[in-house]
Amino acid sequence: MHGAGHLLEVFYLLLAAQVMAFLFRRLNQPVVIGEVLAGVLVGPSLLGLVHEGEILEFLAELGAIFLLFMVGLETRLRDILAVGKEAFLVAVLGVAFPFVGGYLFGLQIGFATLPSLFLGTALVATSVGITARVLQELGVLSRPYARIILGAAVIDDVLGLIVLAVVNGVARTGQVETGAILELILLSILFVGAAVLLSTLFVRLPLERLPVGSPLGFALALGVGMAALAATIGLAPIVGAFLGGMLLSELREKYRLEEPIFAVESFLAPIFFAMVGVRLELSALFSPAVLVAGSVVTVIAILGKVLGGFLGALTQGVRSALTVGVGMAPRGEVGLIVAALGLAAGAVNEEEYAIVLFMVVFTTLFAPFALKPLIAWTERGLRQAKE
Repeated sequence: MHGAGHLLEVFYLLLAAQVMAFLFRRLNQPVVIGEVLAGVLVGPSLLGLVHEGEILEFLAELGAIFLLFMVGLETRLRDILAVGKEAFLVAVLGVAFPFVGGYLFGLQIGFATLPSLFLGTALVATSVGITARVLQELGVLSRPYARIILGAAVIDDVLGLIVLAVVNGVARTGQVETGAILELILLSILFVGAAVLLSTLFVRLPLERLPVGSPLGFALALGVGMAALAATIGLAPIVGAFLGGMLLSELREKYRLEEPIFAVESFLAPIFFAMVGVRLELSALFSPAVLVAGSVVTVIAILGKVLGGFLGALTQGVRSALTVGVGMAPRGEVGLIVAALGLAAGAVNEEEYAIVLFMVVFTTLFAPFALKPLIAWTERGLRQAKE
């Protein structure tokens, strides 16, 4: 496709996302759902104006990167460390429960061991972009329950990659590749640990004295660079972007970074969410077998994360703990990547892939709809506790 065609597709995505966002805001519903449905509307399943392609996929990835970079910019490291124990428990329990539930259900309905392992793995990782957008939209990123979700999402990503490395190694070679797994663990710990250590230096960093064009230019380069470094290690790029934003969180007011970076995010993030809709293959979701199995897997996926989040964050109170659990529920593209790897390795067939697709779609839609009233209920409880 030539340049004009790509520009038209970006135009259709942005226009549809803006119109649907306006409608959902007027209906007092989460804007992010409108943006996802905008992608369904203009994508191959309905109007066929927009199709998957390298350029749109890259813009969508940049959208996710800048969304989490912006969220990191609004999150101070000391706030994350203050809820570190809860975040760790939420991540561990939120990986264990869905994995075991998905694996056992796969065996129960007749899947072989390997497809069952891939099904359990597809339920493991949280796609925090959806939740982060809702938290940002409602202005509650500074709340302890929001910080637990964000901290747990970073740990969750590392744990999810380890599980995936184990299962994918078994699929390819028939054995666990211990060396590769240990390397992944070590690199992940070093990456996150280095970001934590650097945060103390960044507090005093004089950006105006650095040999760069502007503090904003340095900030943008840092965000993209951290995302690229995370991807090189094997982590999700959004984890690096989030940590990059957190490095600059103490400097955002001094150098007025928030407004211009938010402008970039406002352009790119809707493309990310709309492309979630473009990728949906609606025809694959509605065979009777997929509907039944997909519904059960979706319930397992949601309950596993809700239970893990609830138990891990219970020290924050019942309302906040429940909000954390629901906030960890969306799976997004990570589940599809796991299923696609299983498909490529011959460990998962088309029907089993469609079941994961069903789960991804409905966990992605469930979380924003459930989070908005749940956060309102939680905020009422926090206000009442202060009175």
